[in-house]
Amino acid sequence: MLVETNAVVISTIKYGDSSLIARCYCQQIGLKSFLLKGILSSKKGSIKKSLFQPLSLLTLNINIKNDTSESLLFIKEAKIYHPLQNIHLNIKKNTVALFLTEVLMKVMEEEGDPNPPLFSFLEHAILQLEEKSFSALFHLKFLIDLTRYIGFYPNILNFEHPCFDMENGCFCLQTDSKKIIIGKELEAFKTLLGTNFDKLIFLPITSVTKIKLLDLIVDYYHLHMQKFSKIKSLTILHEVFRET
Repeated sequence: MLVETNAVVISTIKYGDSSLIARCYCQQIGLKSFLLKGILSSKKGSIKKSLFQPLSLLTLNINIKNDTSESLLFIKEAKIYHPLQNIHLNIKKNTVALFLTEVLMKVMEEEGDPNPPLFSFLEHAILQLEEKSFSALFHLKFLIDLTRYIGFYPNILNFEHPCFDMENGCFCLQTDSKKIIIGKELEAFKTLLGTNFDKLIFLPITSVTKIKLLDLIVDYYHLHMQKFSKIKSLTILHEVFRET
């Protein structure tokens, strides 16, 4: 059976001397692994390695023999349906892209089934990162909004309360939980909840607050996703944006 689907490239790893395994989140069939046989050595093939950069937006034609549970699938044809240049050429945008793909790989281990609203969100966010002026708040907004599609978006009832209980995902007056967001980080968190991607460049949030809030949001993911392990690129991200 031949299936055509749009897809977001999440990761690639080398397989043997000349092949890659690409992990892509597909609009029609969810997270899948594809064997790109000989892609590193062949110069004549129609499927090029350059197509499979982090967050690339592709249209794939896939051969599926039995069902979509096959461990490795094969791509008959791949093409870019929206070119990305700024993400790959701008060092800050590229750093964010690498961080987001690491996050998505961990998220998709639990949430990899087909989910059209999730795919639409990813597509929209990627295009915002590509087309809009860069903001060092982008990844924070992305992480917050992503929770809407994977089951633990903050409950905004009692939004005015001075504490966010991360364990219960709600705002409160006080809590016995040690996993909380308060103070300047809470102010920034609330601001990001009420802001669109295209307004991020206007928000006067300090680099210190950004770093602290990012660590808290990553903790929020750890609390609500069993397979959400340590983010290796988090330290690099902090260094790149420490003065931004």
